[in-house]
Amino acid sequence: MGITVMPVLTSMESDARTQQISTTIGQAKLNGRFYRHPDSALVSYPVAVDKALGTLPDRVYNIAIVGGGAAGIASLYELSRLANTLSAGKINVTLYESDPDSFLTRLEAGTQAINVRGLKAGRVSAARVNQNDTVYEVGAMRFPEIAGLTWHYASVVYGDGARIEAFPNPGKVPTEFMFGDRIDRYSGGAPEDWLDPESPARKVFLAVASGLAGVPDSRTPIALFPIGGRDPAQVAQLLKSETAGPAQLRAIQERDWPAFIAAHDGTTLEAAVRRIVTREIDKGAANSLPPIAGLDRAETINYYVELFGRFGFGTGGFKPLFNISLVEMMRLILWDYSNEYTLPVEENVEFIAGLYREALKEGGSHLTVNVRRERVSDVCHSDAARVRQPFVVAYDRAGNLSAPYYDYVILAAPQDQLALAVSRSGYAFRPASLVLGDGALGLGTITIRDALPPLLLSDTSSAPNARIVTALNQLHMVRSSKVFGTIETARLDEPFVPTLKGEPIKAVVSDSGLAASYVVPSPIKSDTPRYSSFLASYTWGDDSTRLQHNFGYYPQNPPTSDGTASAMFRTMINRATRNVRDPAQPAAAPAVWWFSQLLSQVREQDRFVFDWTTNGTAGGFKLDSTGDHHQSNLCFRYHTHALNPRLGNRFFLASDSYSHLGGWLEGAFMSAINAVAGLVVAANGGNAGALSNAARDVVTGLRPIAP
Repeated sequence: MGITVMPVLTSMESDARTQQISTTIGQAKLNGRFYRHPDSALVSYPVAVDKALGTLPDRVYNIAIVGGGAAGIASLYELSRLANTLSAGKINVTLYESDPDSFLTRLEAGTQAINVRGLKAGRVSAARVNQNDTVYEVGAMRFPEIAGLTWHYASVVYGDGARIEAFPNPGKVPTEFMFGDRIDRYSGGAPEDWLDPESPARKVFLAVASGLAGVPDSRTPIALFPIGGRDPAQVAQLLKSETAGPAQLRAIQERDWPAFIAAHDGTTLEAAVRRIVTREIDKGAANSLPPIAGLDRAETINYYVELFGRFGFGTGGFKPLFNISLVEMMRLILWDYSNEYTLPVEENVEFIAGLYREALKEGGSHLTVNVRRERVSDVCHSDAARVRQPFVVAYDRAGNLSAPYYDYVILAAPQDQLALAVSRSGYAFRPASLVLGDGALGLGTITIRDALPPLLLSDTSSAPNARIVTALNQLHMVRSSKVFGTIETARLDEPFVPTLKGEPIKAVVSDSGLAASYVVPSPIKSDTPRYSSFLASYTWGDDSTRLQHNFGYYPQNPPTSDGTASAMFRTMINRATRNVRDPAQPAAAPAVWWFSQLLSQVREQDRFVFDWTTNGTAGGFKLDSTGDHHQSNLCFRYHTHALNPRLGNRFFLASDSYSHLGGWLEGAFMSAINAVAGLVVAANGGNAGALSNAARDVVTGLRPIAP
């Protein structure tokens, strides 16, 4: 559910003509198999999970996983592979999940998958509507080809031969873009793909893409923000290359990328775009940006900065995210891809449910899984039994409290849900008796004797123990919302819908307040789908805030059992009702925008909104603002505490929020690998040699958090 960045698609015109579209999971899996992220450039995560991450001493393990989303289920799967290596003993996993709409409810007798029931796995979330012939992908809806771990796990569930289809992103299908008096139609990055090849929108995204990424074959950098003296496009090639040498990768992780962070963690995306536009304007006659009639130099620069803010790389603008750090944006640029795909499923939650089933199968007799439909309020360590034990304090649906202890706990819950659970135990480095539980809510409490904080990083000072909790609390969660409707696919062939190269417009990016809009054929009865899912509005940040007062119920409107949201949806139509000129007939008089008419065709009873800001996860996805790198990187490296067995820390973090790919399944899966790899090291007394050769750098390749 993160932001889509496709600089290759749009900044290099030849790519639009020569792109290779994957048709199977196996083909997509190859694209990102060897990619290493700049913060962990010594390890390719897909290669690290070719086999079990390592080995555990033969004995019985009782492990809790808090959260049944992508990170939690991936953690379970990797534990199941470890269980399969045991010659004696087993792994008993207790999986905590409180969401009544979790896919895990499907495993309970009598539960029916109606509307949203049984269709959630954390932020992988769907809704069935219109008598089950249309699906809205409320959470994760598209999967980048570079996401090697995602395709690895998809292969586990569906096999390499399963068919996939390109996601109809703006710019991948005929798209209309509106910004002020500017309206463009396009389907790709090459000049012939545009109604107006000289469009200022096309020119500015080419200039910004070049200024940010450069080119892969330049001897001297042309990008304004090089990494280690090279264009980021060249660094991206190295990170993706199977043959990149250890010395090259170590230089990126330990020298070049830290230097880039030091230089630009305080640089906003807006500042970077403004520098690029200013440099281009100042080229004079060689400037590639067309003059804007009636604007002087200063206002022309402002115009182009704002134009890119709404257009971005052709898939939707970054204006609501202009305050994110250039470092965070550069991570996405280095994560270089041209296509996103849909999975061979009716709802994407089937992917996570399938991985859960594979875990049960993989672990066999060496794995048991107990699902507890309970809400976790607190976690802590305790030395009361003269051995370090992690406790999980939770409430069942009737409000009854339990506080079992385990050998290890993986906290696979989003930031907002986890913040209180890891805070209430305090930060002391000496054991103390603590009262835990939601007593202020009128619920029962429990006293844990000789308790210590869960995220324990020091036994001599409280500051490190507080530091990791404050870092987690202060992660920057971006607001996000989606507004859906169901439309008859045939409506796209109505005469009022404009076409490009004989195909109807199927995506709109605009400054109407709706941001990006998509028409996605329903995966149900996909040969000739009568209905399509109409994502009428997908917004981030301030764009979401501006719509919130229209939504009514929070976070889901309408709730599962309550009526329709016709009044809410009419406000969407009203925002799009404006008089504009048709770019295909520039001499014609302005008329009411065709898009408002198409929105009016949406079925009355199927209108639906989900606002991730007011959902319990409190945000759509994590993106670092300026100065935030140290927060997210601390969370990303948290599992390295296992290298210090003297601490006796038994907790690990797993969520896309604690990765450098917030909002993406890839980030959730990476953090799950971190957590399980750390658990292997901890179970082996701090010995990283228990990890496989391919997985060892998951722990040893990062700066230790508790040396």
